[in-house]
Amino acid sequence: MKKLVSLLGLIFLLALIAGAASVAAPPPPDPGRSPLSPAQAGAEGWLPAPPIETQSFTSNLLVNGNFDQLPFYWRYPNHFIAGGWARWWMQGSVIPEFDDVRAWRSWRYDGDHAQIYFKWGATYEAGVYQVVTGLTPCTPYRLTMWARNHSLDGVLPHARIGLDPQGTPLTTRAPIGPNDEDSVVRTGLPPLTVWSREQTSLFTWEELSVEAEPLGERLTAILYAHPEPPPYGGPYYYDTIWDAGRLITGTYPGGRLPEPASWTPSGFITNIVTSTVLNTLVIEWNTLAPASTQVWYEILPPPSPPISPTGAFTVYLPLVMKAPTFTDATSLDVTPVTHHRAVIPGLQDGQTVRFVALSRRLLGGSCVTEVSAPIEVTVHVPPLVHVYLPLVMR
Repeated sequence: MKKLVSLLGLIFLLALIAGAASVAAPPPPDPGRSPLSPAQAGAEGWLPAPPIETQSFTSNLLVNGNFDQLPFYWRYPNHFIAGGWARWWMQGSVIPEFDDVRAWRSWRYDGDHAQIYFKWGATYEAGVYQVVTGLTPCTPYRLTMWARNHSLDGVLPHARIGLDPQGTPLTTRAPIGPNDEDSVVRTGLPPLTVWSREQTSLFTWEELSVEAEPLGERLTAILYAHPEPPPYGGPYYYDTIWDAGRLITGTYPGGRLPEPASWTPSGFITNIVTSTVLNTLVIEWNTLAPASTQVWYEILPPPSPPISPTGAFTVYLPLVMKAPTFTDATSLDVTPVTHHRAVIPGLQDGQTVRFVALSRRLLGGSCVTEVSAPIEVTVHVPPLVHVYLPLVMR
């Protein structure tokens, strides 16, 4: 009977470790799709865009992100906009011409279509946008888009992409009139928008990338360009082309939740229970609302042996207080749940693990990381029991 219990425990442990490893396995290194080096094509954001091999297996949350799936539609005075997207331009700016790929303007990154807008003689501050719904609050999402800009030498296109975490529509949809004011942005772009780096090169495709957490169930994906005229003046022109956009679930730097603003527990995390299965520590807890799951921990060094007294005097050592320094973390699960489980494998008998449980959620219009009080657990690993299986001859 003891051998059977040990065998079942070993099977359970292997299943836990396999599940943790499958979640914690990092994506393959990015081979790069841009003709530029990673330093040139890198974006301001949490992580660089994953390679196309990784993205191809991840659902694209944009509607018509590659501009090939839905037909272009007509807007006054003679503009063509990709299905699923809406045009915009800043009040007081020159209105550019919006169009699809044409035989005489055939630039596209992939497929047969791309969203293009252009103007001769005057600069613009404009683009297209899309409000994406059905998202999970306080979960990182990554927007990527390939950009290309043309103009005279010395022009800075100032092209970038952004995510508004509040999911704000940029324009009103008033009836089309003589001035077609439904596409004008009058009060500026949403102030909480997170922006990518800017594309500053001309006549080349660059992939821009940005990440943000929705503060509800929607995000606004914004494609933006505001070319800066050349310093020498004279006649000039501007082309902006967008293609092959994706919005996918992202991650945080290093696969760790953002650090809590306060290490004082709020009571959101409750009922922490620990158990050991052979050399694995299993940690479970509940949260008052659905939230993400992770444990930060450190394995404490063994206590130092006591120092033998050498004289008749007493030495008082100061108590040094410091912020938590949890060097390790379990695999991150951003799926919002109320019952959480994390595992720490590979422990040795007698080791002490100090940890905190963390869960991230929406609170008061912002995303916050909740934390438990620190807990220390000393792991006792049972001796390995050998199980002898009969040799079956056939």
